[in-house]
Amino acid sequence: MPVTPTPAVPPFGVALSARVAQVLTPAVLAVAHRRLQRKAGVISAWLVVSYAAVLTVSSTVSGVVACVSLALALAGVGFNIGHDANHNALFSTGGQRRLTTANRLAGLAMNVIGADAGRWLSGHVRRHHSAPNVAHHDDDIDLAPFGRLAPTQGHRPWYRFQHLYLWPLYTVTAAAVFVTDMTSTVGECVRGDDQGRRPSAATVAKMAASKLLFLAVMVGVPASVHTSASVVTGVIGTAAFAGLLLGIVFQLAHTVEGAAFRDVDDPEPSRWHEWQVRATVDFCHGPGPVARAVTWFIGGLNYQVEHHLFPSVPHTAYPALVPAVADVCAEHGLVHQVQPTLRAAVASHHRHLRAMGRPPTRRA
Repeated sequence: MPVTPTPAVPPFGVALSARVAQVLTPAVLAVAHRRLQRKAGVISAWLVVSYAAVLTVSSTVSGVVACVSLALALAGVGFNIGHDANHNALFSTGGQRRLTTANRLAGLAMNVIGADAGRWLSGHVRRHHSAPNVAHHDDDIDLAPFGRLAPTQGHRPWYRFQHLYLWPLYTVTAAAVFVTDMTSTVGECVRGDDQGRRPSAATVAKMAASKLLFLAVMVGVPASVHTSASVVTGVIGTAAFAGLLLGIVFQLAHTVEGAAFRDVDDPEPSRWHEWQVRATVDFCHGPGPVARAVTWFIGGLNYQVEHHLFPSVPHTAYPALVPAVADVCAEHGLVHQVQPTLRAAVASHHRHLRAMGRPPTRRA
């Protein structure tokens, strides 16, 4: 009696794309894009109203409230508008893989919050997403000489305390992005980038103009209506709070327990799709009010596995992808990791910092 051959199991990436295509019908994607665009409008209005409030407040209490609101709105613009747009996800691409004009223009929201869209595309989209948690390639896990996030990175004595001092240090994230955009560009003008290319004069001029405009709007205009002391306090406080939000959120999905790491010189242990799952941990899923608020504010970055597998999909569709992603992962022996709450993710990051702060064990 002939034996019926067992059907070959398709590779993980092929199986995953086929399963997700069943979920992401054109109608589902159209709804997700509309929801995201409405959300972008709400957050843009929030930013404008917060900025107007900063200029018109007349008391310390109202000034603090206005600055907190402005910091939240700035972070919200980065999470929900600049991030999705630069991933080609805010507006429908019509099947194009290249960054469309509409998404490119919306991606300039990164410049609105003090970053540079071009450098963000280079560092985040092209480096982090191509190989997350790969030391000496992924800039997002390079905190030297301030911290150690990956086991293959070098150790310094003060890293023993990084689980304590990195949290307040995250407050300088926004300021650090503002400055390093410029210093990195100047450095590339002198020595070239990792491929020997130098930025054009137009690129440098656009960045300089963008940074100067940001300073004029965020410092110069408030200085014309408020005292110098209140402006300095407000700018530092707003930048610190926004930086803290950005710094923490971007750590919670990759530099936590359970996420895989490797060095750029190590042999690749798995294919691209598999590595995205191994190096990434979701957090705070679910229909509860806290989970829904977290998802709304941080632009679905708590669905980081789904984002890394399908970065050009609007984040408003990520929750719908979870069952398909989890099922295909299970079928291929991969673990779809999810921290149940925001608190659990923060605690996991803390424990990871503590573990990476210990000196590496020397081999005999």
